[in-house]
Amino acid sequence: MASWIWIGLIALIAGFAGGLAFAVVRALAAWRTLRGASATLSGGLQRVSDDSAALTAKLEALSSRSERLQTALQRLAVTRARLNVLLAAIGQVRAGIARVTGIVPRKG
Repeated sequence: MASWIWIGLIALIAGFAGGLAFAVVRALAAWRTLRGASATLSGGLQRVSDDSAALTAKLEALSSRSERLQTALQRLAVTRARLNVLLAAIGQVRAGIARVTGIVPRKG
Protein backbone atom coordinates (compact mmCIF):
# COMPACT_ATOMS: atom_id res chain seq x y z
CA MET A 1 0.00 0.00 0.00
CA ALA A 2 2.88 2.35 0.78
CA SER A 3 4.24 1.82 -2.70
CA TRP A 4 1.04 3.20 -4.20
CA ILE A 5 1.47 6.35 -2.12
CA TRP A 6 5.02 6.77 -3.36
CA ILE A 7 3.97 6.16 -6.96
CA GLY A 8 1.17 8.73 -6.57
CA LEU A 9 3.56 11.21 -4.97
CA ILE A 10 6.10 10.76 -7.77
CA ALA A 11 3.33 11.20 -10.38
CA LEU A 12 2.17 14.37 -8.58
CA ILE A 13 5.68 15.82 -8.47
CA ALA A 14 6.29 14.88 -12.13
CA GLY A 15 3.00 16.47 -13.17
CA PHE A 16 3.79 19.61 -11.16
CA ALA A 17 7.31 19.83 -12.63
CA GLY A 18 5.97 19.27 -16.15
CA GLY A 19 3.28 21.94 -15.66
CA LEU A 20 5.84 24.37 -14.27
CA ALA A 21 8.21 23.70 -17.18
CA PHE A 22 5.36 24.18 -19.66
CA ALA A 23 4.38 27.48 -17.99
CA VAL A 24 7.99 28.73 -18.03
CA VAL A 25 8.42 27.86 -21.71
CA ARG A 26 5.15 29.65 -22.59
CA ALA A 27 6.11 32.68 -20.47
CA LEU A 28 9.49 32.94 -22.24
CA ALA A 29 7.80 32.67 -25.65
CA ALA A 30 5.32 35.35 -24.64
CA TRP A 31 8.18 37.58 -23.42
CA ARG A 32 10.05 37.19 -26.72
CA THR A 33 6.89 37.93 -28.68
CA LEU A 34 6.23 41.00 -26.56
CA ARG A 35 9.79 42.27 -27.08
CA GLY A 36 9.53 41.72 -30.83
CA ALA A 37 6.13 43.40 -30.97
CA SER A 38 7.48 46.31 -28.95
CA ALA A 39 10.34 46.81 -31.40
CA THR A 40 7.96 46.55 -34.35
CA LEU A 41 5.53 48.96 -32.73
CA SER A 42 8.33 51.39 -31.95
CA GLY A 43 9.49 51.30 -35.58
CA GLY A 44 5.93 51.75 -36.79
CA LEU A 45 5.38 54.72 -34.50
CA GLN A 46 8.63 56.27 -35.73
CA ARG A 47 7.48 55.88 -39.34
CA VAL A 48 4.13 57.45 -38.48
CA SER A 49 5.93 60.33 -36.78
CA ASP A 50 8.22 60.85 -39.77
CA ASP A 51 5.30 60.68 -42.20
CA SER A 52 3.30 63.19 -40.18
CA ALA A 53 6.26 65.58 -40.14
CA ALA A 54 6.59 65.25 -43.92
CA LEU A 55 2.85 65.75 -44.31
CA THR A 56 3.00 68.90 -42.19
CA ALA A 57 5.76 70.30 -44.38
CA LYS A 58 3.78 69.50 -47.53
CA LEU A 59 0.65 71.13 -46.10
CA GLU A 60 2.59 74.29 -45.28
CA ALA A 61 3.95 74.39 -48.84
CA LEU A 62 0.45 73.79 -50.16
CA SER A 63 -0.87 76.66 -48.05
CA SER A 64 1.79 78.95 -49.49
CA ARG A 65 0.90 77.84 -53.02
CA SER A 66 -2.77 78.32 -52.27
CA GLU A 67 -2.12 81.96 -51.33
CA ARG A 68 -0.17 82.46 -54.57
CA LEU A 69 -3.03 80.83 -56.49
CA GLN A 70 -5.55 83.20 -54.88
CA THR A 71 -3.42 86.19 -55.90
CA ALA A 72 -3.09 84.87 -59.45
CA LEU A 73 -6.85 84.27 -59.65
CA GLN A 74 -7.53 87.84 -58.55
CA ARG A 75 -5.16 89.16 -61.24
CA LEU A 76 -6.88 86.90 -63.77
CA ALA A 77 -10.29 88.29 -62.82
CA VAL A 78 -9.04 91.85 -63.37
CA THR A 79 -7.49 90.89 -66.70
CA ARG A 80 -10.69 89.15 -67.83
CA ALA A 81 -12.71 92.24 -66.94
CA ARG A 82 -10.38 94.34 -69.11
CA LEU A 83 -10.67 91.77 -71.91
CA ASN A 84 -14.47 91.92 -71.74
CA VAL A 85 -14.37 95.72 -72.01
CA LEU A 86 -12.03 95.51 -75.01
CA LEU A 87 -14.19 92.82 -76.69
CA ALA A 88 -17.28 95.00 -76.21
CA ALA A 89 -15.43 97.95 -77.79
CA ILE A 90 -14.31 95.78 -80.72
CA GLY A 91 -17.90 94.60 -81.16
CA GLN A 92 -19.10 98.20 -81.28
CA VAL A 93 -16.48 99.12 -83.87
CA ARG A 94 -17.42 96.12 -86.02
CA ALA A 95 -21.08 97.02 -85.78
CA GLY A 96 -20.27 100.57 -86.92
CA ILE A 97 -18.18 99.26 -89.82
CA ALA A 98 -20.98 96.87 -90.80
CA ARG A 99 -23.46 99.78 -90.91
CA VAL A 100 -21.13 101.79 -93.11
CA THR A 101 -20.33 98.90 -95.44
CA GLY A 102 -24.00 98.05 -95.63
CA ILE A 103 -24.74 101.43 -97.19
CA VAL A 104 -21.94 101.34 -99.77
CA PRO A 105 -23.00 99.50 -102.94
CA ARG A 106 -20.93 96.53 -104.09
CA LYS A 107 -19.81 95.65 -107.53
CA GLY A 108 -21.48 92.55 -108.55
